[in-house]
Amino acid sequence: MRAVLILNPTSGASALADHDGTPQGHEATIVGCLRQYAIEPEVWYTTVEDAGEGLAQRALQQGAELVIAAGGDGTIHAVACSLIDTPCTLGIIALGTMNNIARSLSLPEDIEEACAVIAQGESGLIDVGQIDGDVFLEVAGIGLEAALFPAAEEVKSPGIWTTIVGAVQGLKTLLAYQPPYLLISFDERRKRTFRAIEVTVCNSPYYGVHLQVAPGTLMDDGLLDVVVYKNFSKLEYLRHAISISQGKRPLQPKIVRRKVKSLRITSKQPVPVHADGVAHGTTPVSIHVQPGALRVCMPRHVAQGPHMTRSDDLTVQHHKAARSL
Repeated sequence: MRAVLILNPTSGASALADHDGTPQGHEATIVGCLRQYAIEPEVWYTTVEDAGEGLAQRALQQGAELVIAAGGDGTIHAVACSLIDTPCTLGIIALGTMNNIARSLSLPEDIEEACAVIAQGESGLIDVGQIDGDVFLEVAGIGLEAALFPAAEEVKSPGIWTTIVGAVQGLKTLLAYQPPYLLISFDERRKRTFRAIEVTVCNSPYYGVHLQVAPGTLMDDGLLDVVVYKNFSKLEYLRHAISISQGKRPLQPKIVRRKVKSLRITSKQPVPVHADGVAHGTTPVSIHVQPGALRVCMPRHVAQGPHMTRSDDLTVQHHKAARSL
C-alpha cells in the first residue's frame, strides 16, 4: 500500500495547542509509529502556497491509497478536499489548536494512538457540506458568527498584542451588528422568514472552541443539522455561547433546529457567511450535504455506521415538528 504523509510544519503554533515539538520531531514520531505497523509513508510538507490540497492531488495521481494529514483542522480540510469521491482513504493525526474534526470522529489526539487507528482501525464514509460549490467539513455560519470570525482568528494567533486587537475588533463588531430578517427554504419546501442573529449549519458536532451547538450531530447520516437563533438579543446570544462552551443548553425555546439535505438563505441586506472559519461572501447562499463523500480511517466503533438509512425518517420527523412552529 502506497502511503503519503502530508505534514503542516506550523501546526500547533498557538499557545492553545496541545502538542509541543518541532516539525522534525513530529515527523520522526509519526514515521516511527507507522513503521511498527509496516506502513512506510513518503513525507511531504505543506507550504504557504500549498496548504495540502495540491499535495493530496499529486498523491492521488501517483497512486497513493492512503493519504495522512498531520496538522490542524485547516490542514485536514485542505487535504480532504482533494480526496472527496475518490477511493483513497484519509488518515488524520491531529496536531492543531482545536482539532475539532478529530474530536468529532472520536479520534485520539495522542500521536501514537492516532497512528494505531490509521493502521488498525477501519475506513468509513462521512458526509461533507457544500456551500455554493465549495466544501466544508465542520460548519457554515450565516450572521453574527461569520462577522466575528476575523476577530476570533486574531485572538487565536500567537502573541498578546494580536489577542488584544482581536478582542477589541470583536467587541466593535458585536456592538455594531444588527440581527437581519432571513428567508430560509429547508429542503426546497416553503420559505419561512426568521429574524435571526445567527444560523449555524453543522456537518460535525464540534467546531470553533469545541462548541457543540447541535448535540447528536452525526457525520455519516446524510444530513446537515441547522440551528436558527431566532429573536435572540446580543446579550442572549453571548449567554448562550458561554453556556454551550460549558455543556449547557439555555434559551432552547428561541432555537429552531432542523435536519435537512439542503437549504437556501436569502435576505434584503447582505449578511456575512463563513464556512469552516473562512469568509464566504454574503447572502444569498445555497447549502447542501454530499452524503458519504469522504473515506476516513476511524476507530472501529465509529466506522460501524453509517446512519444514512435513518436520514429520510429523521428529515420527515423534523419537518413534521416544523409545522407546529
